[in-house]
Amino acid sequence: MRITSALLALAAIGFLAACSGEEVCTTELAQKKATDLMTKMQEVAATDAARLAELAPKVQELAANASAQGDDLQAACKAMDEMMAELTK
Repeated sequence: MRITSALLALAAIGFLAACSGEEVCTTELAQKKATDLMTKMQEVAATDAARLAELAPKVQELAANASAQGDDLQAACKAMDEMMAELTK
């Protein structure tokens, strides 16, 4: 459970740090995506913690990439969409 909390915090910080406001992917949409992603990660952690641990490097990579994009909201939304796709496979 400790790894789950760390991953959730890391992902939230990375994705929300990249949110500042653009036209297609709004701050509100990015925040909703982040909330949905955190909810899905919690569901996966509760049902299959081993799978979430397997995805940990991918979550960290996507969060780091989104954070590195600075205020590129499109990149943050794309990263969250990719992670959601991974979690729903």
